[in-house]
Amino acid sequence: MTIRTHLLASAALLGAGALLPAATFAQDLSTGEPIELDAITVATSQRGVQTDTATSETVIAQEELEARQASSMAELVDTVPNVSLINGSQPQGAAVSIRGLGTYAGTYGSDGKVAVVVDGVASGAEEIYRNGGMLALEPELFRQVTVTRGPGEGFRFSSGAMGGTIEAQTKDASDFLTPGDSFAFRQKFGYESNGDGLLTSSILAFAPDDRFDVLAFVGYRTIDEREDGDGVSQDATGFDQPSALLKANYRITPDSTLTFSYAYNEIPEEDVPYDAFDPTWDETFVDRDTADTTAYLAYRYDPADNDLVNFEARLTYKHEEMKISSSAPDSASGIFNADHDTTTWGLRLENEALFASGAIAHAVTTGIEYKERERRAILLPNAVNGVGQNDPSAPGGTDKSIAVYLADRMEIGERLTLTPQLRYEHQKLISEKNGDAQQCFGNACIPSTPIPDGTSYEKDAVTGAFSARYALTDAFAVFGTVAYNENLPILDDLRSANITVSEKGVTHELGLSYDALDVFAGSDALRAKITGFQTRIWDVTTYSGVSDVDLDGFELELSYVHPDFYVDFNGARTRGTINDSNTPFDFVPADKVQLTLGKRFLDEQLDLSVGATHAWSQSRTEGSSATAPSDDWTTVALHAGYTPEAGPLAGVELRASVENIFDETYSPYLSSRNSSGRNLKLSIAKVF
Repeated sequence: MTIRTHLLASAALLGAGALLPAATFAQDLSTGEPIELDAITVATSQRGVQTDTATSETVIAQEELEARQASSMAELVDTVPNVSLINGSQPQGAAVSIRGLGTYAGTYGSDGKVAVVVDGVASGAEEIYRNGGMLALEPELFRQVTVTRGPGEGFRFSSGAMGGTIEAQTKDASDFLTPGDSFAFRQKFGYESNGDGLLTSSILAFAPDDRFDVLAFVGYRTIDEREDGDGVSQDATGFDQPSALLKANYRITPDSTLTFSYAYNEIPEEDVPYDAFDPTWDETFVDRDTADTTAYLAYRYDPADNDLVNFEARLTYKHEEMKISSSAPDSASGIFNADHDTTTWGLRLENEALFASGAIAHAVTTGIEYKERERRAILLPNAVNGVGQNDPSAPGGTDKSIAVYLADRMEIGERLTLTPQLRYEHQKLISEKNGDAQQCFGNACIPSTPIPDGTSYEKDAVTGAFSARYALTDAFAVFGTVAYNENLPILDDLRSANITVSEKGVTHELGLSYDALDVFAGSDALRAKITGFQTRIWDVTTYSGVSDVDLDGFELELSYVHPDFYVDFNGARTRGTINDSNTPFDFVPADKVQLTLGKRFLDEQLDLSVGATHAWSQSRTEGSSATAPSDDWTTVALHAGYTPEAGPLAGVELRASVENIFDETYSPYLSSRNSSGRNLKLSIAKVF
């Protein structure tokens, strides 16, 4: 405790954000003489607070993504308030929970209530028993990640994203090309001590003229099994991950652009426990190959002389596969021998129109999207029976849907913004290859009723939201949202009595934001935002023994930048009950706060920071594995980044961090294993 106290006290001296003097020139219209004015440049913290929105939103920009040195997609968002990771340090068996929704922790990686979207392409994978949420994505691919807590921004992609939406954008060639350059090459190497992890990524950016550019990315990450704070090896936490990205833009005319992108990630595993959440659940070992392909072709037309047209047509392709096989004795069950394959094609037509009606300025987004998703879980030859059919625990077929959505952001004067949103979705589920098969565990087998090919079920949903933001003063604003969602049935429900039932939810949000300069000292800046929410979900089909869920809580974000230092702080508290009783909802996260103190030196070329995370105990439930009561825990991390702009190291990015510096042994609530102990991370990158 003494060491920690001294470290945190010393951290207060670090600060960040040196104030850089600058000058600008203004023209005196009466004399024509230039007047030199002192311009004020306000430094930034690692993460800003989105005070201009009516939603609870966090944007993780490129600078923070690089500083984080994340090893998995899930690790990119683990500092966002009310976002919880399930085994997040490794991509296999990882999942994300927002406000207690999004995953059936310890059992299924996804419950459909959180949308994960990469370059406008939504994930389509469904439940896979005791496996993760298909977040097998290399974090080095991304330039920005936006996390929206609650349903406020999810209606473009989903009717049922009650928990929230995670939107990730991949890198572009323009991120590495300076004006006048036609070629750039970036090489990065990384190392982490816990698991002897190695990373290499190579990026080639090429733009022969101002109409065409292309980016090619190749990456490879390898990590052995990690150890917790007691030095105990954590089974099946190591992985190898090759990844690639090809992205090209062609400007057909000054107003129109054609973009193609193809991203691939793979995690091959041999002889690992079947249960990716809790390796001790079963003694069966399997080979598991997880792969993700995300591709799209987009045409955008945005004429400079017509504010009514900003049109995009986007053809999308998503292929998510998890092939599981085992030849071990007593492993003939279909869950140990199935090729889970989900392929989704989609076409989205979208337009944004800007216009005014009287004193109201409108930004109207309209869109229509058609998607066809095929899900297969074909039993492999080692299965006890039903080879060639879908595993009874993962019914297959086709999900055809068409959705129409509308959002109108209305700015009334300078202080009031109103945004109504509406989405209509029609769905048709069609059964295929769900024949007569048995689900076996050891010598016990349960027969499953065959579903004839072509059996179909249809469902409609009308969902929407209304949000408002009012600026009380130049600094203070109040905001709120009311939203209605429906989480439509999935193919996994084909054998369920709930195949025609959609989960319904209503969310209310109310918040206050503050954004001002020169608050406590000259040239400082303070941004803060607090959001309270209440969500009620009924007709629940996702969780066993649960018919309805009530959630309430709040999220707080604060960013303070002083000429001598910066501070980022966030925290969240959520409570939940089920079935109109006082029985706790098992998947509510533990209360947690996070604090970062930092300072920038050498004209902001050197950034030093210390971060602390504290989670309170979660003992309101009596579950097991991921929902077993958890103790409180505190971890501290140090980060350093040096990006010299001159001298022999000009253009080099040097980064170092020590995570869990006190080597704490802890298991966060909703995780079924201990987190990693102390971990030193180093990286070096340079653009040539």
